[in-house]
Amino acid sequence: MKGRAHPALAAFALLLAACATGGGMYDQPYALFQPQGTRPTEEMRPAYVTAIDGVSRNIGSNDPVPPGVHEVEVSVPGGFRMGQSEYAKLTIDAKPCVRYLLGAKQLSLASSEWNPVVAATEPIGECLKKFPSAAQ
Repeated sequence: MKGRAHPALAAFALLLAACATGGGMYDQPYALFQPQGTRPTEEMRPAYVTAIDGVSRNIGSNDPVPPGVHEVEVSVPGGFRMGQSEYAKLTIDAKPCVRYLLGAKQLSLASSEWNPVVAATEPIGECLKKFPSAAQ
């Protein structure tokens, strides 16, 4: 058995090397798209991200994206007080180290149409700490 490495040990070493070299999602400035977390109102509901730049994403996923222009598809309420969701797209020019909170805004109380909106933005403290030059 001389000169033969254990396969599990070799796989572990490879995994450890990959982690040490970086290349992770948080190794450069990033932005986040999340549903608005405040209490829903008559005119505003959270909008859940279903795809970014045409790539589907699990509603519970919150992987970072690089700064720049992104097409974000979100799930918005379908009809007036109905549980049927529809999909809408919005284009966001994402700035580094910024969290975008997305909502669906009802055009009026008499309307059954909802438009996706950036309900709020907030700085991502951990990102700004790691990349101070990203602050604008």
